Amino acid sequence: MNIYLDMDDVVADWHTAAQDILKLRWDKHGERIPQEQWDKIKDELRFYRNLPVMTGAHELVDLCKWYIEDNPQYHLRFLTALPHDYSMPLCAQDKVWWAHEHFPGIPVTIGPFSHDKWRHCKNPGDILIDDRHSNCAEWQAAGGIAHVYTTWEACEPWLNSILSNSES
Repeated sequence: MNIYLDMDDVVADWHTAAQDILKLRWDKHGERIPQEQWDKIKDELRFYRNLPVMTGAHELVDLCKWYIEDNPQYHLRFLTALPHDYSMPLCAQDKVWWAHEHFPGIPVTIGPFSHDKWRHCKNPGDILIDDRHSNCAEWQAAGGIAHVYTTWEACEPWLNSILSNSES
């Protein structure tokens, strides 16, 4: 049971950073924003390099690392995507640097795009934790287990249940 964690709005607080740039507040996580708003965000050259860490991200990663340490036949990776319009040429590099700074030792796999994430589900039971409903549905259709991430508090009981059931 390999574990794949999305980065944006799971461990990196994309939503808050975008709202700060746009001086707007909205509640829809996991959805694309209107093009005119995206155009303002992509003007921030190092946007992905400077994202804050999500609340609960360290606890999420620590629980996953604990499971992998006890089950070394599996791996833990970040599974992230590039912007769909190729508009941020430093994105891949910045995401890797961000992960290395905040969660050293966890490899970053680039989708390359959000709609490609399901292709990384190679084994029944592989886990994806992602904020986008469509990514989770595609992952499940490929035979994996997925959780639509909103908060650590909502994810923790689900993940504990999945990991403890895999040990039996």
